[in-house]
Amino acid sequence: MNFQYVYTRLNVENFQTCKAFYRDVLNLSVKFEDERDEYVEFDAGSIRITLFNREKLTDFISRDESLTYDSHSARVVLSFQVSNVEEAVAYLQTHGVEMLNVPTNYPDRGFISTCFRDPDNNLIELEQMTDVLIS
Repeated sequence: MNFQYVYTRLNVENFQTCKAFYRDVLNLSVKFEDERDEYVEFDAGSIRITLFNREKLTDFISRDESLTYDSHSARVVLSFQVSNVEEAVAYLQTHGVEMLNVPTNYPDRGFISTCFRDPDNNLIELEQMTDVLIS
């Protein structure tokens, strides 16, 4: 049995706002869109990120299944690699994005990282790769 990872889907409450954020702020190109079902696929390099209106999720999952959403969840984190974290932070802030922490250097792991949330409160991390410093 072979399982191939193809995309991450975010079931969002604010579909139009999130679609505009990923398209216009993160500059991801739309690969496919179904306005009727409020579903969109974005090209994120080697994978896709998809958004789906969570109100329509009950069409696919049994109504007996309990679906809950915590606005402060960190169960799933979308991580984007950037060439310069400071420049990326400055760019995002011009679009009203509030950073959750200052960029932090992790020399033992070889990256600088910071986080923010999208308009639906999904956690997003930015990573700038650096040299690994082993002591």
